[in-house]
Amino acid sequence: MAMKILTVSEITKLIKNLIENSFNEVISVQGEISNLSTSPSGHLYFTLKDSGAQIKVALFRKYLVLNRGYSPKNGDLVVVTGDITVYEQDGVYQIIAKKIEYSAVGLFYKKFEETKLKLEREGLFDSLRKKQIPLFIKKIAVLTSPSGAAIKDFLKILKDNGVCLKIDLWPVQVQGISAINEIVESIKKVSSYADYDLMILMRGGGSLEDLAIFNEEVIARALVDCPIPTITAIGHERDVTIVDFVADFRSPTPTAAAGVIVERYRQITDLLFDAEKYIIKEMENRLYRSSQRVDNLALKLDKNSPLSKIKRVHTFLALCVETLKNNINLKINELNGKLDYIKAMLKKNTPQVKLNLVKKDIFNLEERMKKDFNKRLSSSLDRIVMFESVLKNIDPENLLKKGYCIAFRDKSVITDVRQISLEDNLEIKMKNGYIHTLVVGKKNLEERNG
Repeated sequence: MAMKILTVSEITKLIKNLIENSFNEVISVQGEISNLSTSPSGHLYFTLKDSGAQIKVALFRKYLVLNRGYSPKNGDLVVVTGDITVYEQDGVYQIIAKKIEYSAVGLFYKKFEETKLKLEREGLFDSLRKKQIPLFIKKIAVLTSPSGAAIKDFLKILKDNGVCLKIDLWPVQVQGISAINEIVESIKKVSSYADYDLMILMRGGGSLEDLAIFNEEVIARALVDCPIPTITAIGHERDVTIVDFVADFRSPTPTAAAGVIVERYRQITDLLFDAEKYIIKEMENRLYRSSQRVDNLALKLDKNSPLSKIKRVHTFLALCVETLKNNINLKINELNGKLDYIKAMLKKNTPQVKLNLVKKDIFNLEERMKKDFNKRLSSSLDRIVMFESVLKNIDPENLLKKGYCIAFRDKSVITDVRQISLEDNLEIKMKNGYIHTLVVGKKNLEERNG
């Protein structure tokens, strides 16, 4: 016998019925709030977790109003009361909360605050302890996942800004318990190299659980013991971990960390440019002073030495002047060439040329918009006519005129014989009035067919 093949919707429906029928009463669950977010419509969504598992929770705005005495936040230990259901679109089970009660600060935040307070009392957060990020950086050690988007974005920004540095990638896990020792050992190994100017501990965004390892005391102490200046770039700007407090510099994101390197590279470039200008100016001054000295010696020779020596000096000076003129002419020709190129580019990119191109694009866009609008208008008019016909056919008043009637109980429409009981008072609406009646008997179609 062939096995029945189910669709995704069918198997999800079976699971939904199984779970919801197993929890057919309101339940209360205790756990810690994580990944709390608020939708534009005012509904709250968060994860309720403990040390072994987690479940998604939705607290709709109408129930949030009933819980005005408490504002949920990440890290709170709470008791959530509601219904277990399955959200078929994502295939996950969740709690539709009707009530939420504050219990205590969650274990995650409690541990975070305890570790933070302990290290702060030891002075590990003190700015006087922290090392300055060097201005001249030649070699950097980056500790992160080699397959993550963080390192790719970091390197791209450096490349786009023309930064030429040596970057050594130290691949480490950045999530999970096993990553802790791996990160600590890598920090110790990097610390043993004397040629690194900077070390960056980096990871992209993630949930609070994903970033939890960066709150570990052992990683924080490894950073403190590192003799190399350190930067942390963990998660997004809103994410703050223990390692951010002890690092010599905290960058809100890996991208921002790249920005720090770029800024220092530009500062060094500017300093080198200024030094170049200073050297050139100093050489020009020395050349000028030397020329004056030669002139003075020539005068002395003219007065105090044979004529042959004076001629040789004048010949040498004439040769220097000629060489200088040739160099100046070459430079002038080079600059004129660049000037002609710039003029040509300016002529090609005048505002009038660009304006004509923009006008042409606007005209083409306007024509396409007109055609699209007329097409959509025609389609909408056809749909309106179709909907009018459909509405007319399903109008309850038209059905009543054909002899049909509508039964009400307590002003609610009855659609199933199982909705009424014996001796119920019913109101029957017909074309031109109502009939009030008492139910003295009923029969299901299933029973009659049986």
